[in-house]
Amino acid sequence: MIRTASRLLLLAAFGCWFATPVELLAQRCGQERWSVKTGTDTDSGRVDLSSPQNTTIAQLIALSPPRPIPATTRFSPTETTVFVVNATLTDYKLEGGAHGDSDYHLVLQDEQGNTMVAEIPSPGCVGNGSPFASSIASARAKFDSQFTATSSFQSANLPVQVTGVGFFDFAHGQHGAAPNVIELHPILDIAFNSTDGGADFSLSVPSSAITIAQGGSSSTVISTTTVHGAPSNIVFSTSGLPSGVSSHFAPAVSGKSTLTVTASAATPPGASPITITGTAGGKSHSQIVTLNVSPSSTSITQEWEYQVVSVNSEQEVIDQANKLGSQEWELVSVVRVQATPAWKAFFKRIKRDF
Repeated sequence: MIRTASRLLLLAAFGCWFATPVELLAQRCGQERWSVKTGTDTDSGRVDLSSPQNTTIAQLIALSPPRPIPATTRFSPTETTVFVVNATLTDYKLEGGAHGDSDYHLVLQDEQGNTMVAEIPSPGCVGNGSPFASSIASARAKFDSQFTATSSFQSANLPVQVTGVGFFDFAHGQHGAAPNVIELHPILDIAFNSTDGGADFSLSVPSSAITIAQGGSSSTVISTTTVHGAPSNIVFSTSGLPSGVSSHFAPAVSGKSTLTVTASAATPPGASPITITGTAGGKSHSQIVTLNVSPSSTSITQEWEYQVVSVNSEQEVIDQANKLGSQEWELVSVVRVQATPAWKAFFKRIKRDF
């Protein structure tokens, strides 16, 4: 009995030892309006990903929030709009710990001192059905390439361009929260700009959507315009491409580059937001467009040629069918007539080019 108790205690001790790393590695996700924050709500399809709206913190914090804030649906038009804000990233942290949701919490500030929060969810907390999933993962990776977020606030003081979906949060003392508690949540893209005051440019895409068929490709011209200075060697890139889709940029000439997007025959049909980015001199500008992949058309317009054969008997019909069949003629029908020869057989085949 003593031995058995000792073994149980030993197993229990080992069980606790093995459980600790799992608990430490476990990722906590949020609950409050979480489906809206991550795009798994029923209204996510109403978010206009193809037409980001340039705005300012001052304009956003002047918007009226809903009363009450809906728990699982969106407040239109603010929460169905993608906004682009240029501001200073003052500080940031990882929302970790027992009560955190694994978001990156960013505080944005304008030149008048107005602040608001923007957040990047953890890709592991975003459902597969979210139309924001690939953009969130890309934004999180871009942030990780610049900073290492911890559970304590760290200073950045870096100009950024943030693209994200409008969102009204509940007030619970968030650091940097706007008076109306509006946020960009989730962040779909973030660009880190230099502070040297050098050359800068703007980027434009001629259409808010690119359409290609499975197994096909489509091209569009991406244009850049000098804002000040003379930016050179602008590097273009795309992010958020769905599986089976690739992109290629031709060398830029006079500030323009041709983007060619190609889909494999196995690419699933559907619409996906993709981000087109130009980077030069430490500055980066992006635009989100919708990539529409349509099913390939397998129908082929066929031209036929026809032949009528007159014979005296059923056996001759069979003989002619065998003979012409070797030449790709297909027997369509047989008719018996009151004449001589008494049988008419009708044949067709796809018209040849020779």
